[in-house]
Amino acid sequence: MLTTLPAPEVLRCYFDDGFAPRLPAMCLRWDTAALGGERLWELPEGVTLHGPPPARFGVSIRRRGEDSYNVRLLWDRTCLTWDDLPREQLLTCALAPLLGAMGTDLWYLLDQPVRPAPARRDRAA
Repeated sequence: MLTTLPAPEVLRCYFDDGFAPRLPAMCLRWDTAALGGERLWELPEGVTLHGPPPARFGVSIRRRGEDSYNVRLLWDRTCLTWDDLPREQLLTCALAPLLGAMGTDLWYLLDQPVRPAPARRDRAA
C-alpha cells in the first residue's frame, strides 16, 4: 500500500449531488510526475480502483458504534457507500494516504464520538 502522496492543489470545493444528503467534495490537481503513473487503490470490502488519484474527491465518515463506521466516498465519478465498516478496514485502505496528503488525519476522523443514525422522516404523499 502506498504510504505517502504529494499534496494536491485544491481547485475548488463544492457539494456533490450524487449523495443524499449532499457530500462536501473537492476538485483536485495532483503532480502526476511525482506520482509515477497509475496505480491500484485498495478501498474497503475488496473494492479496487485502477488509475491516478481522484480529480474529484469527497469523503464522509460517521462513527456508529465502538468499531462501526458509515462511510460515503466520491472518487471521480464513482460514488460508494458503506454502512458498517470496521476501523481496521479504513486504516489499511487507500484513504489514509489520500487524506494525509490533504492534511487530514484519518485517526482523528475515526476517534469522533459515536453518533446514532439520524431518524428518517416519512414524507406525506
